[in-house]
Amino acid sequence: MAIYKNPIWRWTINLLYPAIIFMFQSWGPILDSWVFPILFAALFCFLWSDVKDMLASTVLTWGVAIPIWWYFIERPKPTFGAEHFAAHLWLIVLMYVIFVLIPQMLILTTRLRVMNYYWK
Repeated sequence: MAIYKNPIWRWTINLLYPAIIFMFQSWGPILDSWVFPILFAALFCFLWSDVKDMLASTVLTWGVAIPIWWYFIERPKPTFGAEHFAAHLWLIVLMYVIFVLIPQMLILTTRLRVMNYYWK
């Protein structure tokens, strides 16, 4: 399993997650479905090599991708998307933690336990 031990692959996966989240947020109205983002998040649960990598990708997403999306995609539009996003950020973060971060951590830790059980 060279993909989980090679630092180049690990950082590539860690950096791809925020980049693809940015694309999903930018093209959200075009996708018009939750299926692809849910499948995408589940796929990355099988690609991350450790919980620290998942948390690094999450910090990059919330620290870089979401502000860039907000500033360059939502803010220049005459709609109220940026204002709604800023006003409800606390609720968005809470919902993210409950419905995305905790299930991702559970899937990832379960996968890591299964891999440790079968590879020892």
